[in-house]
Amino acid sequence: MSDFEVRMVRLQAELSIDGVDGIILAGTDHMRYLLGWQEGGHERFVGLLVPTVGEPTLLVPAMNADQALSTPAGITSVIGWDDATGWEDAALSIVSGWDAAMRILVDDELHSVHLLALQRLFPHTRFAPAGPLMCRLREVKTEAELQAMHRAAVMIDEVFEDVAEQLYTGMTELDVSGLVLGAIRVRGSRPSFPPLICFGPNAALPHHHTGDRVLTPGDVVIIDIGCVVDGYASDITRTVSYCEPADRDARRIYDLVYAAHTAARLQAKPGVTAESVDAAAREIIREAGFVDRFLHRTGHGIGLSVHEPPNIVQGGKSILAPGMCFSVEPGVYLSGRFGVRIENIVTVIESGVRSLNAEPDRELRVIPARS
Repeated sequence: MSDFEVRMVRLQAELSIDGVDGIILAGTDHMRYLLGWQEGGHERFVGLLVPTVGEPTLLVPAMNADQALSTPAGITSVIGWDDATGWEDAALSIVSGWDAAMRILVDDELHSVHLLALQRLFPHTRFAPAGPLMCRLREVKTEAELQAMHRAAVMIDEVFEDVAEQLYTGMTELDVSGLVLGAIRVRGSRPSFPPLICFGPNAALPHHHTGDRVLTPGDVVIIDIGCVVDGYASDITRTVSYCEPADRDARRIYDLVYAAHTAARLQAKPGVTAESVDAAAREIIREAGFVDRFLHRTGHGIGLSVHEPPNIVQGGKSILAPGMCFSVEPGVYLSGRFGVRIENIVTVIESGVRSLNAEPDRELRVIPARS
């Protein structure tokens, strides 16, 4: 059997274990995982409808039917619906053919308007999120998946090194973003998310929107970037200083975040909970008096999606197992001054975790001035 056939068999086995009658997946990474193909559809309904027992069907706009017939998974039951008549009657016919259809899982990212339509079509059916089941299928990576993720990690490491050495006085955050995108493109890849580039005080904003701030000597710089190889994402964050840091606390905070990053990675191993990894990083920062400036989880899972389970977060009950992949990215953000975040992607192995990325600098890297 192909990888996609194996995945479909596993999916239907999990549906049976959960005691549900089927699953409806939208044109998301869940669909791509099962078929090697996805189509967003914009406002149109795109669905992979899989009964617990029986043949899956792709219900797609008529304009996508030929593509749906040629997916790597080789799905042969494809129905193309017409804009003039809509998709609801076809969905009613498909699902009515399932054994009971009293409980159906739906993609967490299915448009609400489509879920509401399904609820009208099947008023006696209970719909529940598909995320927990799909997480069980996707969170432990195969060797082939890990190899793709390693290639993506190596590529984005190279991109960072290329770009870091091109910083110059007067360039904007958007200029750096352009360099990143160009470096990814010439390597035959695409970004896994828009580059997040932060200069000076903007580095104190964990999800700053890259803009037109100009780089000046003394700025702390955060570069958060990723690319895609064979469908699998990478994601790293590096913090550097352009010239000697203007803020006297920059080196101390970098050392603190590096220590938290290291502590989290040492805690991560098979059998421990995701929340214990978060706690290891958080405790280091708490002891230093900055826990209120650690504004996000310690990490997120990654694979086909740049953000997927397991989440390395307070309250995260996921038990780590070999083959799981996630980021380790503690950060400290001092409002109006600067921030530091250090992120590597790791995979769980029997003895702990292995980084897919090159190791971050042990000390704050200083980029010499250029004009």
